Amino acid sequence: MLPAPHVECSFLIPVRRDANLSDGDLQPLDAWNWLRDQLYDRFSGHTLAPGLYAGAYKDPDTGRPVGDQSRRYIVAVPEDRVDDLRDLLRAACGQFAQKCIYLSVAGRVEFVGPEPDEP
Repeated sequence: MLPAPHVECSFLIPVRRDANLSDGDLQPLDAWNWLRDQLYDRFSGHTLAPGLYAGAYKDPDTGRPVGDQSRRYIVAVPEDRVDDLRDLLRAACGQFAQKCIYLSVAGRVEFVGPEPDEP
């Protein structure tokens, strides 16, 4: 029996905690290990893209530009479980001290914050 259809999902986790929410220091090893374990337990694996991804964005609270470097994770997720990945990323906002996490689901981009978006 073939597995259910999956979609490719990728997301970015900055290597530093948000300086406005936290101290701007490097992410602790425990947070990376937590994410690795969660991805394996929930989705049976992941791929960590090589290198760091440099980017910048306008901080929604300060209106100022923020540069960052991120790790990119790629996960094959059953179509009916993409909300489970969003739930994991909401929890990751707390683990990694982030206002939101950039998520791409089959090429469609969204920003996942610690709380679900209102309908």
